[in-house]
Amino acid sequence: MASRTTKSFNDDWKFLKLAKKNGLSGLAMETADFDDSNWERVSLPHTWNDKDGCSGCTGIDEGGEHYYRGMGGYRKTFHFSKEEFLGRRIFLEFEGANTVAELFVNGISAGVHKGGYAAFRFDITELVKLDEDNIIAVKVNNAPTDYIAPITNQGDFTKMGGLYRDVNLIAVSPVHIDLMDYGAAGIYCTPQYITDEHADIQLLVKIANDSAVDGRVTVKAEIKGSAGNIAAEGETACDIFAGEKTKTELILKLKTPVLWDGTKNPSLYSTKISLLQEGKSVDEYTQTFGVRTYHIDPEAGFFLNGKYLDLHGVNYHQDSFENGWAMTNAQRERDYNMMLDMGCNTVRMAHYQHNRHEYDLCDKLGIAVWTEIGIVNKMAADETGEWKIADGFKENARQQLTELIRQNYNHPSVIVWGISNELFQMSDEIFDTYTELNALANAEDETRRITFADAQFWGRFLELPADVVGCNRYFGWYKEAGPAEKFGEWLDDYHREKETRPVCVSEYGGGAAISQHKDNIDWEKEIDPWGERHYENYQSAMHEIIWAQFSKRRYLWGKYVWCMFDFASDGRKEGDTEGQNDKGLVTRKRVPKDSFYFYKSVWNGAPMLHITEKRFGKRPARIPRIKVYSNAERVELFVNGKSAGMVAQKSLDPLFTTVFVWENVFIHVGENNRIKAAAYFSDGRILEDTAVWIGE
Repeated sequence: MASRTTKSFNDDWKFLKLAKKNGLSGLAMETADFDDSNWERVSLPHTWNDKDGCSGCTGIDEGGEHYYRGMGGYRKTFHFSKEEFLGRRIFLEFEGANTVAELFVNGISAGVHKGGYAAFRFDITELVKLDEDNIIAVKVNNAPTDYIAPITNQGDFTKMGGLYRDVNLIAVSPVHIDLMDYGAAGIYCTPQYITDEHADIQLLVKIANDSAVDGRVTVKAEIKGSAGNIAAEGETACDIFAGEKTKTELILKLKTPVLWDGTKNPSLYSTKISLLQEGKSVDEYTQTFGVRTYHIDPEAGFFLNGKYLDLHGVNYHQDSFENGWAMTNAQRERDYNMMLDMGCNTVRMAHYQHNRHEYDLCDKLGIAVWTEIGIVNKMAADETGEWKIADGFKENARQQLTELIRQNYNHPSVIVWGISNELFQMSDEIFDTYTELNALANAEDETRRITFADAQFWGRFLELPADVVGCNRYFGWYKEAGPAEKFGEWLDDYHREKETRPVCVSEYGGGAAISQHKDNIDWEKEIDPWGERHYENYQSAMHEIIWAQFSKRRYLWGKYVWCMFDFASDGRKEGDTEGQNDKGLVTRKRVPKDSFYFYKSVWNGAPMLHITEKRFGKRPARIPRIKVYSNAERVELFVNGKSAGMVAQKSLDPLFTTVFVWENVFIHVGENNRIKAAAYFSDGRILEDTAVWIGE
């Protein structure tokens, strides 16, 4: 008998939107004899909001927002053969379904999962008929609730419904590594006592015996390095009673461990855990992990493996222009490679648990991760001012946090667990609930720091328990914050007067439409944060000013731009788009904005050159400023083949050593003017970039 098999369960589904207005929400679509011949054929991952979830305020459908928030039905026929499945336990694994999902097998409920972002599994062994076709049905509902975070309409993003991540079929022997441990792998790798000479690897293995017979199992562990060499191995044995679960620990010693060292050297180990009975393997599974230490100092910032590391990166929502939340792994890899190309070494996965492949990518790329649960803005739906939390909210929040930590425990890239984002309600019940969640996170994982992102900065919001804190502030964008030039001064006051714990900037930035440009922009008069005037060149200039202040404040343990990509936020209408938040450094269609290249010039050491405002097609005959981003020693500008002058890096303002500027440059009226920049590097390399502008 095979010890474990895992198969994709993504193909050959049928789908129907079970809308209330069509009288379909109560449809008995789970029954085995239901006629689904007219349903749409789909493959997973799938969401029903990939179009209407980013279409703007085009009308309210179900759910009280501008896109469909309601029930959807999925059905699939699958043949379970005795040859493959007799005597084995059978599980269906859903890597994510938003928000409430109920699974039926042959018309019988196999279970319900509440929460839109974590993986979960159902044991369907007793419901399956062998050597017959079986009807698998799933009801998924993304309607707003008052007890599943993010509650109601909270969170400035579209909550797309459906089976929007992969589904897998897993078959195992009756004695197996526990598959019902909050969707986790059942294996926990904890490096301890790490030095250059050695490290202890504590391995916790959870085991289930779903048979009717008591047994004894040998747990064998084998750790391999990135080159495939066996670095350590060991085994232990334990008894496990019929129908029970147990756990056991091993400690293996690594000699001269190779550290996971961020983007510099994201070295990984793998551990294969095998369960043996009577000398034969009955289950085995492999987990990757990394060996590293880190600490965060309130004055000196972030340290990885004992060395200071300037953590800088972006916030990122799961969303693509091709298919919304139903992203492919190839799309995720494209996105993270763009982050790496820009020079990111950290990412905040906003505002919920992300797909498991993202955490794997961050492990492999060396990108440090802030990951969090979906408590956004509110814990209570009532508007009376008492802010009473709904029944079930606390339990579901605890579930989401437990799932987040257990499912991602082994990822060396994860550095902080986040509990909430921009809470603006406060009461004794809310404070106590947050405190309970903080205690739960510490109990689940003693090795990492706990955090939250604040946007209030007063009263009991400053007293919420956490090891480190993030602040969300939009200087230079929202008028209530103040001009971009004042960000550093505000941070110093906040750090000195209000918050003694280590602080970071968890969100900052502003919108940009790549079709909009203007010279000599007056922020207070000409930027409309919630409206149409979102000039691309203002966004990049604002980021220059802000980064100049961040770069000299080492006490900031992290800096996270909001955000990497424009993303679906259906209620918005701003800049030149509807249904999107346009604060990304890159458009939703993955076109880099000028601000992307600014950060690349200061974060990525690879030689680069970029002329800004290329999309500013028609410009005045006297251009006030032509700006180029480059990390070269010298940059020369040419207009219609003639040099407009050479600028040397050493002559620049020390805070803007990658921003090269030529003032009052004249171009011809009514003609296509050819602009070229040439960047000269000390190693003899020359890079060139071009633009074409029509003079007016």
